[in-house]
Amino acid sequence: MERIDSASGRAKGLGRGRRGAMSSSDNASAALMRRERERLRSRSEIISAALTLFARHGIERTSMKQIADRADVSVGKLYTYFRGKEEIVRELLRDSFKELERRGKDACSEADAPLEQLRSRLEAAIAHFRDHIDFLMIYHNENPMSCEGVIRQQIEENMEMIADLFSRAIDDGDIPPEDPHVLAAAFIGSVHELLHTFAERGKKEAFDEIPAIIDRLIIKPLEMRQEKDAGMEGR
Repeated sequence: MERIDSASGRAKGLGRGRRGAMSSSDNASAALMRRERERLRSRSEIISAALTLFARHGIERTSMKQIADRADVSVGKLYTYFRGKEEIVRELLRDSFKELERRGKDACSEADAPLEQLRSRLEAAIAHFRDHIDFLMIYHNENPMSCEGVIRQQIEENMEMIADLFSRAIDDGDIPPEDPHVLAAAFIGSVHELLHTFAERGKKEAFDEIPAIIDRLIIKPLEMRQEKDAGMEGR
């Protein structure tokens, strides 16, 4: 029997060993990635199920068992993904608010005039709520201080962002001097009530009218007042 003891023979053996080790490592990585995709998909399905139930019955009246049943998982399996209902609520709201903010930023540019940014952000927000009516119902129907204050925090952040845009519009001479936080409160309050009114009436298609209504009732009158004041000063 011939014995292979040459350097090339040993190199070939080592090469095969490395390829075998690399193959095992690749398989393990692929399996890990597959499990992670499955985990993320399951979490997404659970959140989607919870979103529907929360919008339909309210957060307090929805149980973990109902969420598990709708997501087609066992209650035990559900608890391996989320420690409780509150964690589902937090993740659901944060994901939705993150998407809402992304759409708002994508809709405008920092180079746009403040009021144009405001209009663009409003159109993006309305489109988001129209596409996610269940999220809208939770946003409107739940106590802002519940869910560990996540909704209240988002409202306050929106208020500051919109007040800043109004403040910059005042500095640019586009609208007359007013308290920007009062303007932001009027703006946000009007949008919220219009969304709620149309949603309660089952008129989701009317959401598209909201930017024009807000423009007609709040933004345009401010611009016209500024133009009038500027015209009087020029006399």
